[in-house]
Formats: sequence, C-alpha cells, structure tokens
Amino acid sequence: MQNLYWFIMISKRSDAELVLELCQELEVPRLYSCLANGTAKSQLLDLLGLELCEKTVHQTVVTHNKLHELISALEWKLHIDLPGQGIALAIPLSSISTKKSLDFFAGGHAEDEMKEKEQVHPRQMELIIAICNKGHTEDVMECARAAGAGGGTVLHAKGTAGSEYAEKFFGLSLVDEKEIIYIVSKKDTRNAIMQAITDGAGPGTKAHALVFSLPVSDTAGFRFYDDTAPVHAKNDFVN
Repeated sequence: MQNLYWFIMISKRSDAELVLELCQELEVPRLYSCLANGTAKSQLLDLLGLELCEKTVHQTVVTHNKLHELISALEWKLHIDLPGQGIALAIPLSSISTKKSLDFFAGGHAEDEMKEKEQVHPRQMELIIAICNKGHTEDVMECARAAGAGGGTVLHAKGTAGSEYAEKFFGLSLVDEKEIIYIVSKKDTRNAIMQAITDGAGPGTKAHALVFSLPVSDTAGFRFYDDTAPVHAKNDFVN
C-alpha cells in the first residue's frame, strides 16, 4: 500500500480557482479549502505594493504517487517555485481509520505501485502550529520573528467544547474564537521559535498560545531560496 500524506498548499486567494482546476485535472478525490490571511506588517505590505495579504489554504489526504504528481504540476503549471506564488508541504500520516476512508481519499489508487522520486536537495523542514486567542496573532508572530521565523498564515477557528482543566490551569476557554497560525521553519530553528512563542505569548498571557510542530517530508515553493538564507526569506510568501 502507498504511503499517505496530509498535503497543504497555501496560495494567493486570486489563484484559488486555478488550484481547484489543477486538482480536478489530476483527479484529486477531495480538496478542502479555507480563507486565510498572511501576517506581514503593514510596512512590509506597503514596500511590496500590496494592499491586503489574502490567502487560501488547500488541504487534503493524498497518496505517495499523487503527492509527487501534485508537486510537479504546481511547479510547472502554477510556477509555485517562483517567489510570491505559493508554497506546499506534505506531512506523513501514521494511520487512517477504515478501508472506506482510505478509498475515499485515495480514489482507488492506494494499492498502486509507488513511483520513486529522488529528492535532489532534501530539506529538513517543520510545520509549527500555534493556536491563540482571536486578535493576538501579532503577539505570537513578534515572538516567533525574534527567534528567527519569518511569516505565517492565519486561519480563523472556534473551539467546540470547554474544559474545566484547561480553564483552571491555562485560563483557556476552548469555545472562544481562535486563530491558528501556520509557520514553516527549518528543523534546527524549530525549538527556539516554539520556546519564544511559549515564553512571550503562551499560557498565562492574553494570547494563551498553545504550540506544537509536525515533521514535513516534501515541500514546494522553496527551490529558488538558498538553504543558507535566513528563515524569513523562505517564508516571504506566507507573510
């Protein structure tokens, strides 16, 4: 059976329809898209000539073969590797609940033979996820940037249930409106960024940010950035 991945692509909101059309062309069975915003400060937006940093986050489960078809298509047809066009990343899944769920996401291709794809310059990247109270994204990002992070992408969410434990020990009500921040980071800067967020915007602060990270196995949208460049250069798109 093929390996499975949670695939995330962050595009300009104006390119959302193009991404959808591409996924339909490649017969990606399911695609979940939501509106999001970048975290660039207004000075940076003015410098780049941008009025508003609007993004769309596209997410789905894909097989090994479909993942590499998607990445190749995004690079060749949407030019995702050009600065400002978008980024994509894949997170390995450890399991899936049922055979029906597998077929739902794999579109009948889970048993296909896996195609080999050589990674010329494999990157040790991580996806840092911070969940904070609404209106405190910039508090989180100021801490993250001080530790070497660049930009992030913000999704708006709301919890579904409260927890007496969470309220007692963290001062956190899960039913409040939240902001979920995605930050792509080099693996060797992950711990510093997470610690900075926890220290400056974590439980006990108004932001009440909870932070964790996930390993990233494949990426797109970083090819034209030298691996020695600072993290913020690699994250310019999601600013």
